[in-house]
Formats: sequence, structure tokens, C-alpha cells
Amino acid sequence: MKLQIGILSLVFLVSFGVGSDADPPLPRPLWGETGLAINNTPGNTPQTNPKLSATVDGALALVWEDGRNGYTNIYAQKFDSAGSRLWADAGVQVSGGKSGLDNQNNPSLIEDGAGGLIVVWQGYYKGGADIYAQRVDKSGQLLWGTDGLIISDAAAGQFAPELVSDGAGGALITWYDNRGGAGEDIYAQRVDKSGQLLWEKNGSPICDLPGTQWYPKISSDGGGGAIIVWSDGRASSSDNNIYAQRVDGGGKLLWEKDGSAVSAAAQNQEKPVITATEGGAVIAWQDSRSGNVDLYAQKIDLSGKPLWAADGVALATARYGQEDPRLSPNGRGGAIFVWTDNRADESGIYMQSVSADGRIEWGDNGRQAAKGPARQENPVLIRLKTLDWAVVWEDSRKGTPLLYAQKINSAGVQLWPEGGIALSAGGRSEEKATAAVLPDGQLVVGWQDSRSGENDIYGQKVLADGSLAWTDNGLVLNNAPGSVIHQNAAMIESGKGEVIVVFEDARPGFLNIYVQKIDRAGNVLWGKGAVPVAPIKADQRRPQLAPDGAGGAIIVWEDQRDPTSTNIYAQRISAQGKKVWAGGSLPLAKGGARQSAPTVVTDRAGGAIVVWQDERNPLGLKDLYGQRVSPAGEPLWGSKGVLINGENGDQTEQALIPDGAGGALLAWTDYRRGERNPDIYAQHIDPAGKLLWQEDGLLVCGAPDVQKSPSIARDADGTVLVAWTDKGGGSYDIYAQGIGPDGRILWLTDGIPVSQSPRTQQEPDISRRKTIAWEDYRYGNWDIYANAVSAQGKLIWGEDGAPVVSLPLTQYAPQIIDWKDESAIVAWEDYRNGKQYEIYLQLLDGDGKPRWPENGFLVRTMNGARAPKLLALPEQSVFVVIWEDYTGGGKAISGQMYSLD
Repeated sequence: MKLQIGILSLVFLVSFGVGSDADPPLPRPLWGETGLAINNTPGNTPQTNPKLSATVDGALALVWEDGRNGYTNIYAQKFDSAGSRLWADAGVQVSGGKSGLDNQNNPSLIEDGAGGLIVVWQGYYKGGADIYAQRVDKSGQLLWGTDGLIISDAAAGQFAPELVSDGAGGALITWYDNRGGAGEDIYAQRVDKSGQLLWEKNGSPICDLPGTQWYPKISSDGGGGAIIVWSDGRASSSDNNIYAQRVDGGGKLLWEKDGSAVSAAAQNQEKPVITATEGGAVIAWQDSRSGNVDLYAQKIDLSGKPLWAADGVALATARYGQEDPRLSPNGRGGAIFVWTDNRADESGIYMQSVSADGRIEWGDNGRQAAKGPARQENPVLIRLKTLDWAVVWEDSRKGTPLLYAQKINSAGVQLWPEGGIALSAGGRSEEKATAAVLPDGQLVVGWQDSRSGENDIYGQKVLADGSLAWTDNGLVLNNAPGSVIHQNAAMIESGKGEVIVVFEDARPGFLNIYVQKIDRAGNVLWGKGAVPVAPIKADQRRPQLAPDGAGGAIIVWEDQRDPTSTNIYAQRISAQGKKVWAGGSLPLAKGGARQSAPTVVTDRAGGAIVVWQDERNPLGLKDLYGQRVSPAGEPLWGSKGVLINGENGDQTEQALIPDGAGGALLAWTDYRRGERNPDIYAQHIDPAGKLLWQEDGLLVCGAPDVQKSPSIARDADGTVLVAWTDKGGGSYDIYAQGIGPDGRILWLTDGIPVSQSPRTQQEPDISRRKTIAWEDYRYGNWDIYANAVSAQGKLIWGEDGAPVVSLPLTQYAPQIIDWKDESAIVAWEDYRNGKQYEIYLQLLDGDGKPRWPENGFLVRTMNGARAPKLLALPEQSVFVVIWEDYTGGGKAISGQMYSLD
């Protein structure tokens, strides 16, 4: 049986006997009422999206998104100028303390004028996105409740909050809001330092016209109010313009209702940014009036009057587009700007200065901030204490985004070395830079850094001469451990009622492969944390396993230890959980090209046969290669493996099963007739690696249009059944074909239709008793259907098939195992409660009749589950289901053994 990960299908079973009328026993759980946590080991959890601000007491405040608790929450920390942590070492949780059973993200912050900070974020406590805020005092104490203060929890969603100080210890907050139902609108709220909301409940409308108004930015007006700017689609969804509004400290709108136009030029003006300047504000945006994405800017006074050229001054109109502008006041009534510029082969960082009266000062299209040989993007601009500025950007000159910085003066002269200075010597993918300036004028930059696999928060202080004040590799600002991902599990029986489970595990920071053995009593036998199969500082994915015949397993996976290509590796784990093969792991084929999607079956001699997709073809196409590996870890089919199929076009989606005689059978999707006309092929491989059917593969279906997603099974007589998704009739249907042991096609050319019901049927899977099951959309939501096929290719359960479960909302990912007396057990993931996915089970008798409660028996879990896998141990009268468990917001591997005595 083939186990598919993702949206898959499968279900049920053919039978030729008649089930008993007596009600069978319901499954009795053996591993606790809500199952066994097979693995939920903590590890290197993600910390991302940092934001920095200097505080009045000479320190730094930092907030970030943190996944240590499973769900993403907002954390904060305060540092002195030496980088020492002033609050709890792991940071202060500012959101989700009581009811944080959903994600909180997108934080922004300001300092509160008293050594603390005010944070605003999107909170999902109630399911949808709402706006929350929190004040943290200078010693790290939460002042506005454990979960924060609700700024707006109006109907629909509220997104992208921004804030500025109100000058009195509180904040002015703006966001875009879906409550009106006729497009996004702009709302705002003022909160004082004690956490009192001063304007309308859930915020006051700044602009609520029909059409889209979104992604507001905000700056202080210098008098306790704010100027808010946004992208506005009131004219047309294809003619967005830039509008702005000033609101005073009492919530009164001071300019015309629904905002004043900053630019209403033709085509789209989008993604505005704003900074306060003397007597008003300067705004910059992306502008498509010329058909190219350029950058424009405008200065407005406190009455909303534009002070520069109508519809803005062009900052840069060079070819191929400019994007992502940032700006800072220049201290003379104008502004300095930086952006990502695509005029050259690789994007670069450019800058411009505009005087108080709107004159371009650094050339028509700006000047380059730092020359470099590779892509530069995502700049940050901040004014230093003097009339100098620091520019920070992501630079790929070393093959991965790393942060560089440059200092420029008011004349646009670069003051640090040409090309900028690297902020860290040890980073790996440094992104999401944020910057602050200490009261003494020193620059501090923070970022998210994946040098340890998962993102942590790092920082660096830069002195006036460009030298690094903290460690050369940057200072760890937060890398607290916590909940990590465990996923993509597979399972086999290992004898004595024991099972072996393999899975991806992110605890090292990278996804590595781990394995665990569990006995009938629910004891984990290979240590509480499971066994790392081949630990490396790179990702490993898509593990599969086969029994070694001695109580252990042979495990295969995709391995990225070579950064230039993914390769297939293998390792044998003994019955005691020890690695059998020397060297850590075995590469299955040399070649240097990308290898992916391994599948594995036993060779019945203690070894295994592995088939994968391989791109060593000179055109980079995906071919199918195979390798047989001995119990001692010896490649038996040569150092490069054997070519199974290398016809023109890709060969993908292979399904592999043992042939019962030490060889293997497989089916795949084949693109030799073009990308729009894939077909289904099959092959039989003997233990020596010899192809037993046609050398270029056996054509199972070559009908017009799309055939894909094959599944393969072999019955007790050696007959092979292949089923697939087929679009030859105009919509996706299920087709099947029988193949004799000698490779002879048994049924109609191009197969028989198993289901041609309206709408879509997809992702079939097959049991050994010739039952085909699939996901079915005939009633407008996904259900599970099945049909049984006779040895002569006749449909046993009618042309429409039989519903396994048919309920509102969705049922996905069915799995099936053969059981006693020609019955079968089916598992699937089910969204019937509208809140979370759960796993359900059903027992089907030989006639396809459900024997447990209608529409399934619920597998009890803590807080939802997905991706079920099933394993039958009928001689023990037990079966096992494993799943990905979402309790606490993380993703763990859990399981349950059920008795049917």
C-alpha cells in the first residue's frame, strides 16, 4: 500500500465475502484516551521579525515574533549599550499570556518616554485578526494586562497596525479594517499611558469609502496628533492613489473628509511611507504612471497642502523599476531617500536627497549607496545624531543574504569603505533588518539570522568609524528554545506488536530525520527524544522506511548537506535503535545532480530497493533511478544506481510496492508527450535491477489530456492494479487498469472508468483487494468515496461508487488497511466541526457497509490532528494510527493503538 502525504486519497477495500450482522466492537484505545506523544521534543524554535527602538534612558527596546510556545507570540527585551540583557534572559512575553491559543504577529513599537515601550500587533485570540497593544515599563513589567489591550476587535479582520507617540506617554495607532464589507478602510485609535482608549470603541474611521484603502503609515504632527497616509483604490482597483489625513489628539479629522489627495496621477501609486519634517510631512511611494514602477515624493504642510510639484517629485525613473522606498528627514525641511533599484542586471541600493522646496539634489535618478557584484535589496535608512545617515541592506555577494551598512553625509558622500561594511562574519541568511540610534549617536542593527538553521535574533553595534563594537559574528539577542515542527511521519511493523516511526524533526534548527520504536504498551523504546538517523547542519526531508527483517528498519530521505544539490541517503537502524552502517549514512548514487522523492520497499533479504527522481539528465529533466542496498549497506546496482526510465520529459509521482519475490513494481506520471499531456506508465524490476517489462516502460494509459497521481497495488494472485486521476473526459475522474504478472494489459485500452461523477474526483489509492478510494467533490465539498473492482475489471459497488463519509465542510487524506474477515479500516482527516481538523475511523465490511457509527469514529486528541497513517497488526487484534498533532499550536507526532478484541 502506498501512503501519500498531503492531500491524498485512499480508502477502503474490496471484498468478496459477506460481513456479519452482529455489531463489531468499537476500537478500544491502549495508549491513553488522547493518544501517545511519540515526539514533541523542544528545540531551536523560530524568532523572527525584530523591531528596535532606543529609549530615553540610553538603552534599547526590542520586540519580535517568537514560536517557542507553539503558537507565535510577541516577546520583548531591553538591552544596555553593551548589549547586556536587562530583563528576563529569555525575554518578556507581551502577548498570549492567558489565552494565547492562536498566533500573534506583525509587531511595531515605540518607546514610552519613561524607559519602557508600547507595542502594537495583530492578535488572533478570537480567531480573526484584531489589533492589540501592550505597555511594558522600564523594568519589564506588563502594564496593560497579561494578554494586552484590545484596540479593535470589530467584525471581520484588522491588519497592519502602525503607531507613533502622542507626546504624552501614550500612542496613536492606525490600521486597515474590513468591518465595512465594501473593501478595506483606514481606522485609528489613541490610547493614553494608563491604557485608556480615548476615541470611539474599536477605533475612529479615517477613511471608509467604498474600494480598497489599506497599508497606512503614520507620523506625528508635532502637536499630539498624527498624519496618516495610505494607498487608496476609491477611483478604481487598477488606479490606486495616495491619500492622507491629519487627526488631532481628540480624534477630530482636520483635513477634508476621507482624506486629501497626495498624488492622483494615472495608473497605480502604492506602498507609501512617511516621515515628519518641519511644518508637516514628507511622503514617498511607488508610482506606475509611466508604465514602469518609479519612485515619487511629496511634501505636505499641516493643512494638507502639497508643497512640491503636483502629484509629486520624481526621485528616480530609471528603467526596470524602483521599489521599497525608505526616507528620513534631512534636518533642512527636506528628506533623504533610499530604495531597491533594478536598473542593472542585479538590483542595487540607490539614494536621493530632496531639498525643502522640492529640488532634486543627487542627480535625476539618484546615486548608488554601495557598489557590489550581487543582488542588494530591502534597505533601512536611519538618521544618526549628526547630519549623517546609515543605510543597511541585504546583500547576496556571498551567495546568501547578508547585512551590510554604509554611512553617508548630507552631500551624499560615502563615509565608510566602498561596498559597505559587513555587520557579521558568521551569519547565514540575515534578513528583516531593523535599526536604532542610541542617545550617544551609535548605531545598533538587529535582524533575524538562520545560521543555526531556524531563525534567531542577532544584533550589532557600529561605531562612528564603521568598526563593530560587539562580537565580529554579531550578538545573540534571543535564541530561546521551545516548540518545533515534527512532521511527515511514516510507519512500519517491526514484530512482537512493535512499530517503528520515522519523521522530520526541526529541533536542531534544521529539519533532520529521527526515528522511534514503540511497543504494544505505549512505551518508547529508543529514548524519550528518539534517535537522530544522520544529524547534520542542513535539511533532511521526505523520510520513508522499510523493514530489515530483523526488528529494525532501512530509512531513506532527501538530504541537503551538499548545498548545490539534494541527494538520497540511507541508514539502517537495528532492533535496538543503533545505526548499523558506518559513516553516518549511505549515499545511494553518485552523480552530483539533484535527487528527490525517494520511495523504498523491502527486498525480502534484509535489504531494500529504493527508487527516486534524478536530474542528472543533461537537460535537467527528472528521470527515475533505482538502487538496491544490502543488509550491510552495500549498493548492489552499481555506484550510480540503475536507470529505470529516462524518456524525454519528466518522470514523477512514482508509486512503489514490493513484488513478493525480492523485486519491485512501480507506476509513475510520465511527460514524454509534453507538459500538458502526461500519461501513466509502469515497470517491474527484478532483484538484480533488470527491467522485466518494456524497456521504455509499460504504457498503462496514453489517453488525451492529463493523467496523473498513480497508485499501485498487487493482489495475492500477482495481478497488478494501477489507478490514477484522469482528465480525458473534460473533468477529473478516476480510472484504473489491471496488469498481469507478465506485463500484459488485462482490461480496456487506457483503462476503465471507476468514477465519472460530476465535478472532480482525484488522488486515488488502492488496497490489495482491488478497492479504489478517492477524494470526491461531486456535492461541492470534499468527501471520501470508494469502489471495488473485480478481477475482470467490473465495478462491484455501482457506477457512482459508495460514500465512505459525506458531510459538509471537508474530509481529506483517507488511509486504508486490510483487516480480518475481508474487512477494512479507514482513517481520514475531517473538518466537520468547522474549527479544527480531527481524525476519524470507519470499519467497512466485505460489502462496503460501515460497521462503526455513521460517518466515523472520532480519534480523541488534545487539540486537533491531521495527516493520519494506519498500520494493521491483525494477528495481535490491534491497529495503529499516527498523526500530526496541533496541540498548543505546534506540530508533534502522536499516535494511538486500538484493540478490537
